[in-house]
Amino acid sequence: MIVKRKLYFVVVVVMCTLFLLVLRLVALQIVNGDNFVRDAENLHSTTIKTQAARGRIFDRNGNPLALNVPSYEIFWRRTSNVINKEKLKYLFTLSGQDWSDIEKRIDGGANFIYFNRSADEDFLNLVKENLTRGIEWKENKNRIYPCGELAANIVGFVGSDHGLEGIERDYEYYLKGKSGFKLAQRDAKGNILYTLGGKVAVLEPGYDIYLTIDRVLQHTVERELAEIQQKFDPTSIVAIILEPKTGKILSLANYPSYDPNRFGEFPTSSFRNRAIADFYEPGSTFKIITASAALEEKIIDPKDRIFCENGSYQVAGHTIRDVHPYGWLTFREALLYSSNIAFTKIGQKMGEKELYKYLKKFGFGEKTGIDLEGEVNGLLRDVTKWSKLSIGAIPYGREIGVTPLQIASAVAAVANGGVLVKPFIVNEIANENGVIIKKNSPTVKRRVISNDSAKLLTSLLVDVVENGTGKAAIVNGYSIAGKTGTSQKYIPGEGYSMTKYVSSFIGYAPANDPQVLILVVVDEPKGAYYGGQVAAPSFKNIMEKTLRYLEIPPDKISSEMAGLQSIVKR
Repeated sequence: MIVKRKLYFVVVVVMCTLFLLVLRLVALQIVNGDNFVRDAENLHSTTIKTQAARGRIFDRNGNPLALNVPSYEIFWRRTSNVINKEKLKYLFTLSGQDWSDIEKRIDGGANFIYFNRSADEDFLNLVKENLTRGIEWKENKNRIYPCGELAANIVGFVGSDHGLEGIERDYEYYLKGKSGFKLAQRDAKGNILYTLGGKVAVLEPGYDIYLTIDRVLQHTVERELAEIQQKFDPTSIVAIILEPKTGKILSLANYPSYDPNRFGEFPTSSFRNRAIADFYEPGSTFKIITASAALEEKIIDPKDRIFCENGSYQVAGHTIRDVHPYGWLTFREALLYSSNIAFTKIGQKMGEKELYKYLKKFGFGEKTGIDLEGEVNGLLRDVTKWSKLSIGAIPYGREIGVTPLQIASAVAAVANGGVLVKPFIVNEIANENGVIIKKNSPTVKRRVISNDSAKLLTSLLVDVVENGTGKAAIVNGYSIAGKTGTSQKYIPGEGYSMTKYVSSFIGYAPANDPQVLILVVVDEPKGAYYGGQVAAPSFKNIMEKTLRYLEIPPDKISSEMAGLQSIVKR
């Protein structure tokens, strides 16, 4: 009886144990089965971030300025004890490595060795033809700049994974695209085993950016800057070509510059876009702005006479001088010969508040709003902070700091009939199929002077080029409106230098219907320093080539043609 009870007890215990085991198996395989499977897969699989193709950068005609070129990390990974040394020897030797060293590493237990960290497609094809167990590769996208230094201060460059300068930095959001994820397997030690043809999740290439820059014109300007550098050895040079009616920038060049393909070899100062990041006292080119305000307010007429004090005039205890002493000059002549004293007197007649009002209307003391980062405001003190000398200095371009783009934008308003237009350098943004997702168009900020005042001033500026200080800017067959600028550099603690100057020239053509405005600014030229000597000849060269390239017809008869016509008439 006792034995039966014990047996019964054992049977019950065994049955209960089996029942519990069944419940546990059900829980493991049915209730939590998916979780355990997922955990097991996670031990041997992972996701790898895949880099989206970066958007490209083009000029206005679709010529590439920044592209992606594929390169490949090719390596051998030990996946089994079966190793085809014959093929490995061929490929490692082909990659320029010593096979005896590689073989020692393999025999010594190495699990991973690179063939090439940046191989081209030709080498990859050779690898594919000699494929053996353990050889794998990973594709990377290398950023290249096919035009080298051309437009480098605009285009910029990228670092390891994002833009660092220029358009590459400013438009990172559009260029970078959306990365995806590639599935891969891991071995027992956690090493990643790449799988060819693994799944890729949501990868979108970056958008392409088309600039307003014209590669041909940019090349023309940069060659001219190189000529200036050879002749005058300046500290820096800036040149701009823009359409005065639209604000499109066709060229923007800096010296010194750099090659974005090798940016690490250049000083960081060469990355600076001086057209928007640096400001200077413009000197006599600023007389265009003072003249605009005076004509608009009818304070002066071209025939009005101004006494120029025989070259020396006192304002607030300071002496203002002209390069050459003049007595009486008409306003037209004062602009023609660039009299500082005449423009000081015009400013005094206008008054501080009225002059300041026009300086603000023309956009000085504020950013132009160009679609590039790094633009500064320039320097224009509030009128309440002007000194007694300010009204004597600002009218001819002292005590005010302008960026090259600010003065170009302001003079463009005179060229186009009196309207301040926002400059821009990105024309449109499109996806890889060419579908435009964003397009910039001309933006009028405000009217600054009347069309009549603008046309009158343009006629005076044509006279400056043909009969005054700007003769070196004459382009045969075209009416050129322009102005020279020569400003002494202010040295803190010392005053205005007698040896350091900024030489400039700004002008537009054809004067009766301006299509192109060009500015050339040369900082600290050696030897000659007048704007008419240093900047005007380069302006002429750039303007001549630009008008020809854009197929803009001449608007005036050259002297040779006029002589020929007179002979025919006889």
